[in-house]
Amino acid sequence: MVTEQTKWQENYKVHSFLTDRYCRLSIPAVSQLFQETAEAHTNAYDMGYHSMIKDNKAWVLLRVYYEITDYPDIYTDISMQTWSRGFKGVTALRDFVIQSADGRAMIKGTSTWCVIDMLSRYPQRCDKIMEHFPKNDDVAADKVLGKMVPCEDYDTAFEFKVPFMAIDKAQHTNNAMYMRWIMNALPHDMQEKAIKSVDISYVHETKMDDTITVQYTQTDDNVYNFRLLNSSGVAMLCVITFKH
Repeated sequence: MVTEQTKWQENYKVHSFLTDRYCRLSIPAVSQLFQETAEAHTNAYDMGYHSMIKDNKAWVLLRVYYEITDYPDIYTDISMQTWSRGFKGVTALRDFVIQSADGRAMIKGTSTWCVIDMLSRYPQRCDKIMEHFPKNDDVAADKVLGKMVPCEDYDTAFEFKVPFMAIDKAQHTNNAMYMRWIMNALPHDMQEKAIKSVDISYVHETKMDDTITVQYTQTDDNVYNFRLLNSSGVAMLCVITFKH
């Protein structure tokens, strides 16, 4: 539903399939709900997948950063608000906030997207597509999403072929699936700790049966850097910061 005219809100219950072993909203689930809410927003303005694919176009997530103040618990009611902050060239800006039932902000994030031509796989300009899309200048997370630079040395956690269920309707690995692989690569003692922030850069798309190599390096007691490789090179970079 539309809130404040320029913001879109979806309400959710934190069902068990959205939680981790500690009965809290999982990190991959944050990615899933963000994608779901953003898609509902674009669908409402005839800019979602089924409208765009008629012209062989689709939205692709490029960068996303979010900060976690508190984790929603299992079976609690939450809402997610999302809104567009406009666009710059081929890049569209979108922010989001996950709130508790009493309106308390728990997770805040910002992101960049682009529209790709599904045939050439090249980015397209956003000006015509977003000409009448509502804009809001509110900033959810004070983070400039610049280019992420990989570290020099990584250890390999595991390697595997991309399975069928990782591929979404854009015919590449869904962004939330990358986060599942990263969380599985974390040492067990870090998986229990509360994550403070997640910073992600999607560099190259990954297709069916491609081989993924998940690598990581610890640059601080509470900071882990990840790099996911595929046949095109770097597929994804991610920095996870834990609370002290």
